[in-house]
Amino acid sequence: MDLKKKRNVFITGASGFVGANITRTLLKKNFSVHTLNRTDTTPWRLQEIANDITIHKGDLTNLKSLRLALNAAQPDYIIHLATYGAYHFQTEMEKIVQVNIDGTKNLLEASKDLPYKVFINTGSSSEYGYKNKPMKETDFCDPTNYYAATKLGVTNLCKVFANLNKKPVVTFRLFSVYGPFEAPTRLIPAIMNGVMHQKPIELSPGKQRRDFIYVEDVANAYLQAMKLGDKLQGEVCNIGTGKEYTNEEMVKTLFKVTNKKTVINKGSYPGRSWDALHWRADMSHTENVLGWKPTSTIDKGLKTTYSWFEKNSKLYQ
Repeated sequence: MDLKKKRNVFITGASGFVGANITRTLLKKNFSVHTLNRTDTTPWRLQEIANDITIHKGDLTNLKSLRLALNAAQPDYIIHLATYGAYHFQTEMEKIVQVNIDGTKNLLEASKDLPYKVFINTGSSSEYGYKNKPMKETDFCDPTNYYAATKLGVTNLCKVFANLNKKPVVTFRLFSVYGPFEAPTRLIPAIMNGVMHQKPIELSPGKQRRDFIYVEDVANAYLQAMKLGDKLQGEVCNIGTGKEYTNEEMVKTLFKVTNKKTVINKGSYPGRSWDALHWRADMSHTENVLGWKPTSTIDKGLKTTYSWFEKNSKLYQ
């Protein structure tokens, strides 16, 4: 596939952290990007590129609006990122089911007759539940909350839909993505803010570990899937690094790459029910099927992210 040739990409959830980064990557690669938005207001993460993308008004839960948007966009590729329930304050079961399951069902149905080259559904590592070893796509999944349960349901729905209809639908299970445009309440932006403004960094008391992956690597994984198309029909792929770090290790790495320090108040932030001692991807299947692996080290990812936060701190004021 010639990535320099103009092709249409339809993205749901482009206004989110990961979506905004993927959108920018696609624009740099000369794709024509079409996004779905529920309102006429341009989301903050897309404001500076609003003139470079086509925004369609619609909603995943409204099949008619989805059909109209897709017919207008005529996508060669579909990237599905829109979700609900990923944040701790999003707990309404009805809405989580409505957006994640019904919304994805609507998107699959509305695009069924379109000749797209690949449909990439975005899942979550939370589908696995707690594991004491690297998580594999063939593992028994044991989700522990409504969000994770619906994401697992959607992964299975997409896999069955792909195989029954011979459609190139693949699911990416993302691990702990970080980078530019991440929500300010999450760990990495919080520690960036602490270092920049010399404020104490509040950490939980435990030794929970996570598989942190830089968002540029995630965007490149989506590009790789776009190249492979129907070779990925029905596949489920982990998108992580295969390595895991504690929050404190992330903070100390940030200190190292920025040559700056601030106070760490370990134990001042309460532990959370979903924290786990181990949480990392087994990347063997992804490397085999997708022919891709991340290239950014934690040092590089944190240093690049910090530089971006310094230049764009006004977005977080």
